[in-house]
Amino acid sequence: MEKKDDTILLLRFSSLGDLVLLTALVEALRTGLPRMKIHLVTKSRYRTLFEGDPRIARISTLGGGSAGRLAGLWRELSGVRYGILIDAHGVTRSTLLYCALRARRRLRIDKDQTRKALLLLFRRAPRRRSVTMRERYLDLARRLGIACGGAMPRLVLQPAARERARADFAAAGLCGRTVVALAPGARWPAKRWPVERFARLARLLRGKGYGIVTVGDETEREACRAMASAAPGGLNLCGTRSVAETAAALELAGALVTNDSAPLHIAEAVGTPVVALFGPTVREFGYFPLLPASTALETELDCRPCSRNGSRPCRRERLECLEAIEPEAVAEAVARVLAAKGKVDR
Repeated sequence: MEKKDDTILLLRFSSLGDLVLLTALVEALRTGLPRMKIHLVTKSRYRTLFEGDPRIARISTLGGGSAGRLAGLWRELSGVRYGILIDAHGVTRSTLLYCALRARRRLRIDKDQTRKALLLLFRRAPRRRSVTMRERYLDLARRLGIACGGAMPRLVLQPAARERARADFAAAGLCGRTVVALAPGARWPAKRWPVERFARLARLLRGKGYGIVTVGDETEREACRAMASAAPGGLNLCGTRSVAETAAALELAGALVTNDSAPLHIAEAVGTPVVALFGPTVREFGYFPLLPASTALETELDCRPCSRNGSRPCRRERLECLEAIEPEAVAEAVARVLAAKGKVDR
């Protein structure tokens, strides 16, 4: 059997936002154990997020979700004893690999699902201090004796992605202007601030002289197109750019307005603060903004939280938690975030 005591095998298949937050752990491992190589295992669709990242020596991917593909991944990884094996996902597939592969030392993430379930059940029960996903990841490093300090999520962008973003901004006449990015999509409808509110916000921000760029993946094109049609004049990159190119565009923006979705974490991982709009989910689930200049807007209701990830339809048949957030309040929050970012930049 081949021994790779100098290798950390890190398992995390999805989702995009969680993988962006995982870079805080990658940063801590690279700093705390500089002589060890990091071998990341994730889904094939997220490979490009980490390609070219000097902190990661190797990437193995799981294509799709069939048992055959998982068996193929196991064959690729077996026959080796790793120095450290970290299951940073805690789902069935990562558990199977965690149990089947050999390692000198093993760690698994504590997702604290029981407390989340109780919070969903009782809602207004007293809430403990929020534990962010970043902190849960860094706890894995601390269990290895690493002093994590201020390790934060950080994406390493390649020159080609940055060049594409600069070209897009130049073509749209956005260079030299303060740009606000908008991300109107989210995986689940219950987490989406209404598109017409995003359109009103875009018109308000353009009236203040800001440039507007819309971002999202291919599944969010309809929402982005509807918003762009209702508020023409901005740059719509939704569904036409890779994750890395989207991250590079967000790096050029002064701020991002987003639902509780992956762009929130992508923007912060390239240093851009956010105004995040939270509806069915709450701070205690661990995905609130991390940067000091960022902020979150939410409406306190006795039905919140109603879902751990926003997958359940609204029981009141209208998204009062999100619809109560007015575009004027969001525009004011954007101004505060930009002012706070300016102080940090100086």
